[in-house]
Amino acid sequence: MRSIRAIHPVVATACRRAARLAALALLPCMVAAPAFGLSEVTGFGSNPGNLKMFTYIPAGLPANAPVVVALHGCTQSAASYDAETGWQLLADRWKFALVLPQQQNGNNSSACFNWFEAGDIARGQGEALSIKQMVDRTLADHGGDTGRIFVTGLSAGAAMTAAMLATYPDVFDGGAILAGIPYNCGTGTTAAFSCMNPGSDLSPAAWGNKVRAAYSSWSGPWPRVSIWHGDADYTVRPANATEAMEQWTNVHGVDQTPDISDTLAGYPHKVYQDANGVARVETVLVTGMGHGTPVDPGTGETQCGTAGAYILDVNICSSYYIGRFWGLDNLDAIAPSVALTAPANGASVSGNVAITASASDNVGVAQVEFLVDGALLGSDTSAPYAATWNAAGAANGSHVLQARATDLAGNVATSASRTVNVSGGIVDTTAPTAVLVFPGNGASLSGTVTLSADAGDDFGVTAVDFLLDGALLGSGNRSGQAGPWTLDWNTTGVANGAHTLAARARDAAGNIGTSASAAITVNQNVPALGETFSDANGDGSYFDVAGWSGDFVANALNATLGGGASQSSYGAASSGTGCSVGLKTKFLSRSVTLGPAPRLSYARKLDLKANTNSSYSAYFRVKIGNVTVDDRTVTYAAHVDADWVRREEIDLSAFANQTVTLRFEVGANANVCLEAYARANVDDIRIVNAQQDADIVAPAVNLVAPANGATLSGSVDLTASASDASGVAKVEFYANGSLLGVDTNAPWTFTWNTAAMANGSVALMAKAYDPAGNVGSDDDTTVTVSNGGGSTPTVVTFANEDANDGYLKAAADGSGVAIGTLESSMGLALGRGTDGKFNRALLSFDTSALPDGASIVSATLTVTYRSASGNPWANPSANTLLIDARNGCFGGCALETSDYAAAATASGVADLLRFTGGTQGSSAFSAAGLAAINRSGRTQLRLRFAGNPTSTNYVWIDKGASATLRIEYLP
Repeated sequence: MRSIRAIHPVVATACRRAARLAALALLPCMVAAPAFGLSEVTGFGSNPGNLKMFTYIPAGLPANAPVVVALHGCTQSAASYDAETGWQLLADRWKFALVLPQQQNGNNSSACFNWFEAGDIARGQGEALSIKQMVDRTLADHGGDTGRIFVTGLSAGAAMTAAMLATYPDVFDGGAILAGIPYNCGTGTTAAFSCMNPGSDLSPAAWGNKVRAAYSSWSGPWPRVSIWHGDADYTVRPANATEAMEQWTNVHGVDQTPDISDTLAGYPHKVYQDANGVARVETVLVTGMGHGTPVDPGTGETQCGTAGAYILDVNICSSYYIGRFWGLDNLDAIAPSVALTAPANGASVSGNVAITASASDNVGVAQVEFLVDGALLGSDTSAPYAATWNAAGAANGSHVLQARATDLAGNVATSASRTVNVSGGIVDTTAPTAVLVFPGNGASLSGTVTLSADAGDDFGVTAVDFLLDGALLGSGNRSGQAGPWTLDWNTTGVANGAHTLAARARDAAGNIGTSASAAITVNQNVPALGETFSDANGDGSYFDVAGWSGDFVANALNATLGGGASQSSYGAASSGTGCSVGLKTKFLSRSVTLGPAPRLSYARKLDLKANTNSSYSAYFRVKIGNVTVDDRTVTYAAHVDADWVRREEIDLSAFANQTVTLRFEVGANANVCLEAYARANVDDIRIVNAQQDADIVAPAVNLVAPANGATLSGSVDLTASASDASGVAKVEFYANGSLLGVDTNAPWTFTWNTAAMANGSVALMAKAYDPAGNVGSDDDTTVTVSNGGGSTPTVVTFANEDANDGYLKAAADGSGVAIGTLESSMGLALGRGTDGKFNRALLSFDTSALPDGASIVSATLTVTYRSASGNPWANPSANTLLIDARNGCFGGCALETSDYAAAATASGVADLLRFTGGTQGSSAFSAAGLAAINRSGRTQLRLRFAGNPTSTNYVWIDKGASATLRIEYLP
């Protein structure tokens, strides 16, 4: 490394440290993959950084195209980074010029961009100037929009990205930093190590001043910045993402409180906006991901990339979402205009016929396609747009011509049609074929159903009619060139009983082919279970009918014919990620009462990946109880449905006249640390001769404590018993008709601080709710509140003692306890870690300032979120953090391994519900918890999850004074 040697003349030490710097992955070592169409450009300027320049210029690049610069990491090349991150794919789709600088080993022995060298990250110098000259050359060679130039990079490339944004804000409109370092964190290898791990902690203003100093005379707008980091990155610590956010929000003059906190493909996503509501900085924390670029291999709209070393398949394509943040996906929403110019409408044609069209677009026309009777004849990519049709090979008679234009952004427009008459062609006497796909023979129908047919002909099918009892019912529609032909039929318009259905196809010559007839029965009195996920019952969920459960979620993909405000249900099971192996499943289920001869139909769209080794498998199954009635399984293979697949009339007669559980399930099984997954969209579920169970019975509930007539003071536990055949969803507690609190899990309790209530008689009530919304109540308890004449409680707050906090880890049976070692950098861990151990946290508070005779009436704990991996709150379902209290210390007051299982004065005194950011307060301590608070010394609290996660799922909370214990007491 040329610069490292200059800074450190003690060669042996410097070389060892330089090698270590590269090994720590500033950055990944990869074999260069071919990048088709990548071209080297020479002579692009003075090139003081001695870099190489490569470009990818997509076909049909418009003159005002954006430019994207992508910077590789250490030991990578321009070609490998281009091929594996998806940027070339997006350049073809969104039409931008792609510039890929490449480091040379003579500059840095590990091919790292020299982000830690002052001479390479200053404006007008070194590598920064070389990269800027590459942009200038690209604009000169290909044109481009100087207001839409962007830069991104991974790790060392990300650190250089920050340098380009700081030194050339007049060039770049936006950037993306992936596993990177804030600008000018430090120079030289010593500072580089410190910046990487544990990172530098400066104020937002101090970070911002570093950027402003890079181009001190700049007074224009600063680039937008997207910041990505894995929370399990132990090479460049995730704290760098926070520091980078503080740097760039300060530069933009906005605060460090996000205006939007949501998820991006399931990962925490925060957006920081200016006063006009414009996003200036965004952050994406990829939970469970180590050091690398996130990709999502596949052919879907949001997918891209190829997994490899430090190019990590975590089901999110960072390049796609970064491009959207920059606005690359919304360059052109205007469809082109297109019109046929020859032959004339009504013309008689024969032999070779020239078909021509005119087309124009505000950005540019990519191609014009020519259609004859809806079938593609050919295409032309440049004006004048033309195709030749050999009418001698067509059937005599009328034919319909059209032109279809596509612009560079993918917008499509179709011309008005023209009809021509062919003579001298083929006399077509062959009838088309027709097959009635749905319904099948013997089907029983009610309500509105969608009839479906396939048809084919050597010269093309012009129409398909559906026949009911031999008479025309209606003409079908076809959504695409490949069919099928469909017709929605309201069966209530015909009499109940036996009928026949058939499909009839016609071609351009007038030949007719008719399918075999299907015998069907119309019976409007047959009950049916129907679910199209369109919130038909208006309860705010995406389900049409209540009663569904499981971990599938709503998804915008929709198979429901006829459109409308409908969605589908989506489930995804993943195994092997984070080295969590074995069978992983997700499901959607409900109870169904089946009648005689029940039949199931539904639509599905699958993506199954299990192609790593012969032990890998992935499946989708439909079950009745434990019996699989329909499935798709792959072993050492993959399967993707290009479109919806309809599964019709699955016979469920074996379960007739029974109440059963209908279950849709996905499962994936991996045995090594590479992902297998099963993803499924399900829609249009229908079971003829079935009905969902109706629940009209309210749950039973009884307020068992306190006793009727009791006199109360301070904090007391309200306790209820509740039961219901379908389960109890929640129990609410009321005082004088006002809601005090809710418990969603048995035992049904709530800690009530009576000091907040005026002294006197109080009527208590408990209400229980079942999943169907039925409500039961018990209101026969009256108590007397007496709190020493009604004095106002004193409120005190105690901060946690940093010296005595920490976290411990152990096996599921409590063996092998060890003290956690990442407290100083990460905080306190809770849940199951990547090592399979289960973490508990210990917090100490000096509560000796409480008066000896104080009557404690309320206490709550507040903690601060740091980061997370996975979702421990959903594994198991509705998981919570429990708090154990100890009057004094669990052992010695300093953290020790025996604290993991030491006896508490009171266990489970309160809980903390799910939180994914900021601070979270606990429920009020129980009476036993209040009694455990020490008035003359320390009180220790131990935090643990109520249920042990079955896979890697954990949360980090801040250590030290960020945790507070709030206590209310009466003298």
